Amino acid sequence: MKLYDGFTVLDSLQVNGKLTEGENIADIGGIAIAYSAFKLTQQGSDTTKIDGLTPDQRFFLAFAQSWRKKITDEAMRQQVNTDPHSPGMYRIIGPLMNFTPFYKAFNVQPGDKMYKPENERIKIW
Repeated sequence: MKLYDGFTVLDSLQVNGKLTEGENIADIGGIAIAYSAFKLTQQGSDTTKIDGLTPDQRFFLAFAQSWRKKITDEAMRQQVNTDPHSPGMYRIIGPLMNFTPFYKAFNVQPGDKMYKPENERIKIW
């Protein structure tokens, strides 16, 4: 996956899209399934803002926070070279930059760092 090959982790160390491809596909499909399930809940069908955030915005922020972790540079290098999972931050960025509801929730526009034209967004299902 060219998208993931372009993610720079440390200095010039980049994610290996070929190594992580299967899990990247799962992450992109997983966010679509999780969001669909969320929209079936009372909170997902509501429009009430809490602390100025819509339910959809809170969903995406919670998703991102679930991947937060601190890791040493040495451990990150080892992960990128051996682990079939992308580093946590790219398990957020990769799926969300390909997911149209995220664009709508945060009004992501051309020129924004995470923007991809709709015809270039990866869709699993």
